[in-house]
Amino acid sequence: MPDNKVLKITDTVSWIGALDHDIVTFDVVMETKFGTTYNSYFIDAEKKTIVETVKEKFWDTYLAKLQTLTDPAQIEYIVLNHTEPDHSGCLARLLEVAPKAKVVGSGNAIRYLKDLLGFEIPHLIVKDGQTLDLGNRTLQFVAAANLHWPDSIMTYLQEEKLLFTCDIFGEHYCNEAMFDDAVGDFDDAFRYYYDVIMKPYSRFMLQAIERIRPLDIVSILPGHGAILRTNWKKYVDLSEQFAREALREQEPNRVFLGYVSAYQNTGVIAGMIAEGIRQAGDIHVDFCDIEKMGMAEVEQRIIRASAIVLGCPTFSQNILLPIYQVFALINPIRDRNKLAAAFGSYGWSGEGAKIMTSAMGSLKLNVMDEGLMIKFTPHNDTKDKCIAYGKKFGETFLNAMS
Repeated sequence: MPDNKVLKITDTVSWIGALDHDIVTFDVVMETKFGTTYNSYFIDAEKKTIVETVKEKFWDTYLAKLQTLTDPAQIEYIVLNHTEPDHSGCLARLLEVAPKAKVVGSGNAIRYLKDLLGFEIPHLIVKDGQTLDLGNRTLQFVAAANLHWPDSIMTYLQEEKLLFTCDIFGEHYCNEAMFDDAVGDFDDAFRYYYDVIMKPYSRFMLQAIERIRPLDIVSILPGHGAILRTNWKKYVDLSEQFAREALREQEPNRVFLGYVSAYQNTGVIAGMIAEGIRQAGDIHVDFCDIEKMGMAEVEQRIIRASAIVLGCPTFSQNILLPIYQVFALINPIRDRNKLAAAFGSYGWSGEGAKIMTSAMGSLKLNVMDEGLMIKFTPHNDTKDKCIAYGKKFGETFLNAMS
């Protein structure tokens, strides 16, 4: 069935986005069992304006919709609240048919677009609180950095009281009715989207919500999913709730100690280090054999912890796959500056700790030292060394938390 629907939101603003029923995964990281939409909006002001574009594969559909409303050559501004290709994918082709248009975005957005497109674009950089006169309409820009890229902003159309939020308050949910009061229940999709995309940036979500509180809002127009014309406040409140829950998940005196152990040598070392950490003071050690856990559970335990210790034997001058998978779960924004350390056993070479601490540093963790490696089996003469290492970590951790 052709996707040719243009939706009137107000007398001035129309939805000209694209429906994607067939998408299976999004950005590799999440399933999209409900499909998704790429929401783009046309503002029929004296200075005609587009807010967001759509994914490049939908260009023909997108252009046809736009042409039912205006001659693209009359467009003067293209606002990009965020520059990921699902929002900016048609920008280059749109600029070809809208040669007098300027691209409006944050400083980061304009810099990213140059790298994405490979050429300079006519542009206007805007900052928090700045306004843009469209003749008979006014846009106001709201900073929203790190939701979920550093380039993100929101755009408020003052006269219509509409807030364009890009990925904020959105979800992957495709229904041609589009409006929140017409598409059915999408709460599960909204929660899943928050958990996968926004949760690591919960601190920034709360900041963004505070910035929009003074605004008189009638509807919220996100970049994906339902247009929130009726229940927008519900989804802002849910986002605040989810953010506060996420920030409460981290426990101040909790250490995640995860390990894998082929012949249990690293497991024995892990137990000794855990004993030493507990000797340092009031610290809860979350002691985990990663091989026996799902990665989703591991991630939740990392989120709850305020420090991370990882153990792995050295195999063929490398570490084992489950530890690499753990590194994929560590978020440099969410977990930044958490104290970290590494340990393991080895036989003929012992690069494991060095590999792990190098990765930890790259992930913005606060690495205590180069780590502890024990050759082959940890006997009684190395027990004190392992316990002392754990105690040193515990004391360093308590000092950092005080």
